[in-house]
This record gives sequence, structure tokens and C-alpha cells, in this order.
Amino acid sequence: MNPLSRARALFCWLILFCLGAVWIARQEYVDQHERFFQSTSVAQRMLSQKTVQHEAVLATLAALSHPPSPERLYPSLQPAMPQLLGLGHLPGGVWAGSLPQPPGLQAAVERARELGRPVTMPVDDARYWLVAPSGWSLLLDARQLVPAADFPPGLAHLTLTVNGTPLVLLDKQAGDTAPGLTLALQKPLGAASQPFPIRSTRKLTPDTWPWTAWLGWAVASALLVAGAAAWQRSRAEARRQQEQVRLSAMARLSTVGEMAAGIAHELNQPLTAILAHTRAAERLLDDDEERPAVRHALLASAQQAKRAADIISRMRALVQPSSPARREALDPDALVASLRFLREPELARQGIRLTWANASPGARPLGDRVALEQILHNLVQNAADALSGTKGPRLIALEGRVADGQYQFSVSDTGPGIAADAMPRLFAPFYTTRDQGMGLGLALCDTLAGSMDGRIDARNLTPAGACFTLSLPRAGGAA
Repeated sequence: MNPLSRARALFCWLILFCLGAVWIARQEYVDQHERFFQSTSVAQRMLSQKTVQHEAVLATLAALSHPPSPERLYPSLQPAMPQLLGLGHLPGGVWAGSLPQPPGLQAAVERARELGRPVTMPVDDARYWLVAPSGWSLLLDARQLVPAADFPPGLAHLTLTVNGTPLVLLDKQAGDTAPGLTLALQKPLGAASQPFPIRSTRKLTPDTWPWTAWLGWAVASALLVAGAAAWQRSRAEARRQQEQVRLSAMARLSTVGEMAAGIAHELNQPLTAILAHTRAAERLLDDDEERPAVRHALLASAQQAKRAADIISRMRALVQPSSPARREALDPDALVASLRFLREPELARQGIRLTWANASPGARPLGDRVALEQILHNLVQNAADALSGTKGPRLIALEGRVADGQYQFSVSDTGPGIAADAMPRLFAPFYTTRDQGMGLGLALCDTLAGSMDGRIDARNLTPAGACFTLSLPRAGGAA
């Protein structure tokens, strides 16, 4: 897996932050809704207690055998019940009260007796008469049921509907036009005689949003993504170093193989000559007296020369790269992706840009993956060496395409190109144009390509640069 780029890291952080922010917002909303529900329930119970208290007062007055007159009773009740505006009694159809008799009182008393409980006679949006079956009546002001300061602090807007029109009991968000989500809850009061609906609303404006939690999560998620990116980079670097060590070991082994092959080629001829001359001398011996000793010496020399040739042959067979045991259809994009993963950081430090273009998507070369990787790495390294002393743009372009029934990899650079006198001997072992070179890299590539029934060609580009083309058999079908 490639390490996260800045754009990908930013995208991952954005996704992670959004998911966390949504979760935090949901938890905050649930918490706000729970507090709002509890505060509204508390306000509903407070108002219900007041209305139940009205029923209790009427029941107490009805139970008195000799109740005091309403004019005398009202001053004593009013301090404890600020919402009480008047008190009256209708015994035997004659009204007695602190206020004049309200219209429709007799009908209200009869209705209360039919229902067996007190009934209400609204006066306006806030005031209403509560009439009991006993004839006792209370004039009440809903605005005075509970002082606004006594409501729970979690409430913002509270209304009570007495006579069809909502009566505002509390309004802490008056004139607030900020955008937000509105919470709403409606409940009736608990008294059977006064089941006025109470409605509570609250807008969750931006000042109530969890900005601190969001900011904390933004920092935490950024640290998480940064840590993950650093961990991926460290793993990628470790993997890159392992791959470079593996390729270096393979390159050293292949170099030893090429060197052994060259040494064997150079030494086999003199050793063969020694063997031939020794045997000739053996046949030409004429001195009968010295013949046994000379023969023994010559036989020993021949045996040692043959033994040296056998040792060199076994060494060559041991270390010389052999044909791959198995060939398979390879994915060029995956091969180059591995190459770029290993080489791009080093090339970038040298100011060299490495590009890849697949002109024949879906086509697959047939060969050995390890050998093909080694060839591409050597060609890219040679191109990088050629660009080390150049000025201007430094570019190594890799391209894959199908041509002449084969799959071709081309590695081109913007360097000075190949000298005309070097071109014929380019793939000869131990030939090099570099001071520190051994002349085995391209020879090794040519050997590996031949083991896969392929070939490598080199040419100069116009106006400058060189291009190496590796041609391999093409797999029978697209992979």
C-alpha cells in the first residue's frame, strides 16, 4: 500500500472529521432534547399543581358548613394565590362575591353539577372563571400561575392556551432570527377541570452547537490521520529498503555470474591450449631414460589443467543466470508501480522525474517477473547515471506497448545519448564508458532478456537522449 499523499490524507481527515462531527452533533442533540423534555415536564407539573390547587380550594369551600362571605375570604386567600382575582358563591341562585356576578354563571353551575367536577368560563386569553358544582367560583389569571423566574432554565418559549389563543408565559428567544433546529413539545395540564394545553419550544441556535467538542475532535482526528500517514510512510520506507537490499543482492549475484562467465570464457582457451600442448609433448618424448619421469610430470600437468577447467566450468554453471523455470503473463502496470515505488524517492532527490505510459492497456508480456524487474531497474539506473551531469529538464520516460506481435518496454531519457563508437559494443561484457562501471549491467540485461526469448535494442533520440527497448513475447490473451 502506498503511503498517504497530502491530498489523500486531507480527504481521509475530512471524512473522519465529518463522521465524528455528525456523531457529536447527534449526541448533543439527544442531550439537548432530553434536557428540553425534562424542563418542559417540570413546567407542566408546576402549572398542573396550581390548577389542582384550585380544585382543592373549591372542594374545601364546598365542605364548609358555615363558610365566611367571599368578601371576607378573598383577602386571606389572595396573598397565597397571586393568580386569584376574584371569589364568589351562588347559593340558592343569589350571587355573593368580591366581584360582580359573571354572565352565564348559572348555566356553568348546572353544567358542573352534570359533570360532577368544576368547569371553566373563559373571560379572555388569560383570565377564566372556575365554577364548582357547589356554586363556589374563582376568577383566575393564568399569567400569574407561576412566575417566569421559577420556570426551569432550560426553557425558552412557553405558551398556555386558555381561550383558543396561546398565552405567552415565557419568551427568552424573542426576535431571534438565527438559523437553527426547533424543539417542540405540547402537553395538557393535569387538572381534569383545567386541561389547558401547554406548548414549549426552543430553537437550537449556533451558540448552542458543540463548537468546543467539534474543535477538539478536529484536532484529535488530524493527529490520528497524521499518525497513520507517518506509520504508513515508515512501513513504506522499510519495505523500500528491503526491496532495494533484495535487488542489490540479486544484482551482485548476477554480476558475479557474468564475471564468472567472462573469466571462464577467457581462461578456457589457454587451459585448452595447455592441455593440447602437454599431450603433444607426451607423444613426442623420445628419450627412453627420462621418458617415465617426463611422462609422469606431463600427466600430472594435464590432470591439473583439466581439473582447473572443470572447477571453472562448475563455477560458471553454479552462478550463471539460467533460464526461468516458469514464465507467466505479467501485469506491466504492477511491475512499473513496484519500480516507481522503489526508485522515485531517490530519483526525486536527484531532480529526475520518472513517468509511465501504457499505450496498450490489457496487453501482457510473457516472462519471468524477477528477471524483468532486474532489467527495468538496470535500465532506469543507467538512464539516471546518464542524466547525472546534464542541465535542463531531467526526465526518464517508461512506456509499454504492443508492436510487431511483441510487448515492448521502452526506457528513454533526456541525457546526452550514446556515443557512436560505443554503440556496437554496448552489450559486450566488461565494456563500460563510466569510470566506476564494471561493464556487466547491460550484458546481464541482454542475458536475462535472451533467457525469456526476448531482446534489447538501443538507439539515440533526436535532438538528445537515448532509448532502450526490451521486446518480449506477448501472452496469448489479455489478462
